[in-house]
Amino acid sequence: MRVRKLNFEEIKKRVGEHLKNVFGVEEFKITFAKQEEEVWRVNVEFKERDGAIEMPSTAQLSVDIRTGEIKELRKGYSWGF
Repeated sequence: MRVRKLNFEEIKKRVGEHLKNVFGVEEFKITFAKQEEEVWRVNVEFKERDGAIEMPSTAQLSVDIRTGEIKELRKGYSWGF
């Protein structure tokens, strides 16, 4: 029996949904994505608003390769290459 793994586009969609729910961010840029065994490791850049000020921010995420569940989110961090 073959188990389906989520592709990059599906992971990008899940990451976008999570960033919107957690930080209210709708626009983001993936700067690194790597599939490793059971997870996708993803770095993102986005801008957060604090009143009239926009501040650049980063986050690293680990996403389950089969379910799309976010296993880890660390704001202000990024995975090494």
